[in-house]
Amino acid sequence: MKSFAFVCLRLALLACAGAPLAQAQSAAAEPIVVGASLPLSGPNAAAGKEGLAVISAYFDSVNRAGGIDGRPLQLSALDDAFNPQKAADNARALAAGKAVAIVNCWGTSSCSAMVPVVAQAGLPLVGGIAGGGAMRSAPGRYAFNIRASTVAEIDAMVKHMDSIGQKNIAVVYQDDAFGKSGQTAAQGVFKQRGMQPVLEIALSPDASNAAAVATALGTAPAPNGIILVASPPATVGLITRARKNGLRTQFYNLAAQANTPVVQGLGEHTASVVFTTLVPSPWRSAIPVVKDYQQVASAASGQPDYSYLGMEVYLNARTLVDGLRKAGRSVQRESLTAALETLEPRQYGPMAVRFGPRQRDGSSYVGLTMLDRRGQFIE
Repeated sequence: MKSFAFVCLRLALLACAGAPLAQAQSAAAEPIVVGASLPLSGPNAAAGKEGLAVISAYFDSVNRAGGIDGRPLQLSALDDAFNPQKAADNARALAAGKAVAIVNCWGTSSCSAMVPVVAQAGLPLVGGIAGGGAMRSAPGRYAFNIRASTVAEIDAMVKHMDSIGQKNIAVVYQDDAFGKSGQTAAQGVFKQRGMQPVLEIALSPDASNAAAVATALGTAPAPNGIILVASPPATVGLITRARKNGLRTQFYNLAAQANTPVVQGLGEHTASVVFTTLVPSPWRSAIPVVKDYQQVASAASGQPDYSYLGMEVYLNARTLVDGLRKAGRSVQRESLTAALETLEPRQYGPMAVRFGPRQRDGSSYVGLTMLDRRGQFIE
């Protein structure tokens, strides 16, 4: 029989021998921290919470499959209340911590406020819910756009309207920085195409002047197509007022308004309302990436509740994860940046995503969808 002392010595030696392995396993399992700044309170809280649910469910699915080379993803989500200053402060807090990237920013103003922060910190920002501002004009090395720009959206609208004979086009823009940036984009599109809008008119963010705007739209020379650049409340306020005035002209809206609150707000007035789309239809499960999104969305909400916004947020998060996988287990901010700009092109149904060393606009895809009288999106 071996002595008690011999057994104790053998256990001690085994423990010492196993210590480096245990330490290595612990280091390998250190989480990869990804930050997010979302409107979890304030006027866009519903959209922000949907985005957070999709990202969280997707990261959970990645972790169940082994994470990134054995390292789990850890999401650090901060509320910016759709306030640019809070978004910038959140970016600073995430940059000062262990985050290797930020996934999504929300709105042109908030994204614009975050861009200089991530540039100074060398922190990749992947996928902005914004079609203009600094994300487009000055993305620098670290901001990666996935959606097409507002200019591309409006160009697709005008191209379609021109092709079906809607040549008398009005532009209604929300009377704030967001709306005016859309007006500027529209002016550039019209100039490029050698066209002129028949009317450009400002709409109050709270739609308090919707009645006056609706009346102006029905006055000669009456437009046969209307581009509307406005937030959901103003969008709903103007379209419902115009329909009650008897105006049946088609309204064309940015992709950001193609969501459930707008559909519900329009109620019986959904007919002849068109939206741009920047991602594949979230209901086309024949497209593999859409089917993947649907599984994640169902896990997030507990029911088959799909949306264009959810699809976009999923693609943003998936693109980031593809970059993390390419960067590998020891991923750092700079290696992730290099991995993202050298990713192989991704084809998601009609949408292609591709970056390069000097290319920060990943996709140029813009489609169109229309609401029917039942409030269903038809592409």
